[in-house]
Amino acid sequence: MKIIVLHGEDVKKSYERLSKFIDVAKTRSWEITYFDESKLSLREILSQVSLFGKERFFVLRDYLKLTKNEIIWLNKQSQLQGNLIIYHEGTLPLAFLKILPKDIKTEEFKLAKIIWSFLDHLFAGNVQTSIRELHEVVKSEPPEFVFSVMAKHFRDLYWVKTDASTIPYQPWRISKLKSQSSKFSEELLKDIIPDLAQIDIEVKTSKADLVSALDLLIIKKLK
Repeated sequence: MKIIVLHGEDVKKSYERLSKFIDVAKTRSWEITYFDESKLSLREILSQVSLFGKERFFVLRDYLKLTKNEIIWLNKQSQLQGNLIIYHEGTLPLAFLKILPKDIKTEEFKLAKIIWSFLDHLFAGNVQTSIRELHEVVKSEPPEFVFSVMAKHFRDLYWVKTDASTIPYQPWRISKLKSQSSKFSEELLKDIIPDLAQIDIEVKTSKADLVSALDLLIIKKLK
């Protein structure tokens, strides 16, 4: 079985890659199975034989559904036929990647350095730098993508501040988030998250311009 892992912080690019694989499978009339939509285990699904003799294409969009016992079983099944895509929105834990079969292909989609710089500089008292870098980022990236990354970042800052032991990131990433979250009060992060949700609603209903709304949020919350 051919196994391909798609993951990384650049969710836009990783999803585009997943969509391309699915489109190719459809044009070739492969039998497509989404594990998320089945009550059967991965082992049960992969062990089934195609009713129509077609090439099989499997998509797993929640790696947590792949149990340790199933991974052990998968490592022993060299004769399995088909294609398996393991897709994750974000960076997969290194511990998980290490226990997968050795012959898999992994594609990691990393954010551009300018986006990481923008996220790292989002903290109280750093309004001018935050706004300047926001406008630099949207020159090369769609504002909607920048917004989604920004919203996820603030969610992670709140998450690591309130329950760091449950955040499924690599240690270096958790340490970085802890350092930045220390520059925020828990109350401020709780205020920012619903404000981002409100911006999303207003932009989708054509009541606000996204970049202008983010400018205003940064000025109001990070002054």
